[in-house]
Amino acid sequence: MLVFLFSLVLHVASGESVNAALDSARAVYAARGEKTTIYIAPGTYQEELTIDVPGLKLIGTSKKQPAKITWYYGHGYQYKSMGDVPNYGGSRTRRWNASVLVTAPDFYAQNIIFENSFNLYVSAKEAQDSLVDISQSDMPWTEKERPKKAMPVRPKEAGSTEVAKKAYRERAAAISFTETAANAYLKNCTAIGKQDVVYGDQGASVYWEGGVLSGSVDFIFGAMKLVVDHATIIANVTEEQNDKCYISAGRSEEGSRGMLFWHCHIQSPVPGRVWLARPWRWWGETVWAYTTWDEGVLVPEAWDTGLVRKQEGYKAENPCPNSYEYKSQDGSKGRPDWVKILTQPVLPDGTRINPKKW
Repeated sequence: MLVFLFSLVLHVASGESVNAALDSARAVYAARGEKTTIYIAPGTYQEELTIDVPGLKLIGTSKKQPAKITWYYGHGYQYKSMGDVPNYGGSRTRRWNASVLVTAPDFYAQNIIFENSFNLYVSAKEAQDSLVDISQSDMPWTEKERPKKAMPVRPKEAGSTEVAKKAYRERAAAISFTETAANAYLKNCTAIGKQDVVYGDQGASVYWEGGVLSGSVDFIFGAMKLVVDHATIIANVTEEQNDKCYISAGRSEEGSRGMLFWHCHIQSPVPGRVWLARPWRWWGETVWAYTTWDEGVLVPEAWDTGLVRKQEGYKAENPCPNSYEYKSQDGSKGRPDWVKILTQPVLPDGTRINPKKW
């Protein structure tokens, strides 16, 4: 018996809808099991996407002018367009309000900008939407979920960058991967936001080759198995007092691979405000290898325990035992004693540090 494997190819022109193309991809996959490649022309697409079709490819047609997919939901605010779903902002709500949520395996993206504008500017779509402070709303919250403080009143004018200030900063992901999003591959892509920008569940596996990741607070986070290979990492911090950047916040389960940053370069508009890692769980695995940065960008200690000190099992003498560096630009001088500085590209369990075999 001969089996013919077909692939659907769709094109989205500037001004058209990526979601409309996704609807076609869903229908074809459901009917015939065909995988889909969607080519997207340069432009800005103000849409919230869910990638729930296995093997989907999302490719911008221009490397120099990547297509931008952007949305504006962030933690602490209930927009009318959300309907009756309480905006907790965490794992129950699109994995931290992700502009793009990947739930299917074998996702591939190239030449795409993933953005959440919530901490950057007021988009035209947000300006047209209406919102209420959910700490004052009658939504069906559990006591744990209900915000403990009133959120700042957001500006309503499209284009306002007032929301980029530290006072407005909250959780708002550009792209998130659920536990079923295995084998995701992103090439020459960009993620832009501030707090909690790229997230992955335990079970997700993501390879990010080249491109740019830009954020400030724990902006690459979660329990996913992640490789960031030869990417530029931009600390999106300001000169406001106490505005700091923690790049990674890993929480991989014990015995599971965590995050590997391989030959990455770090930039920042403000020097001396950047940490490599602030583990989300003390056992989370994080490896930085061959890391470089612009002069003065990184603070010497580079690792922080602020998220783990009150966790069960925390030990002050060895707070985050799965934290590693290899061949950093400064020779890892000034790091805390608990960070393991490797002399060979091999982890204590015998695993050779290799991004292609992570």
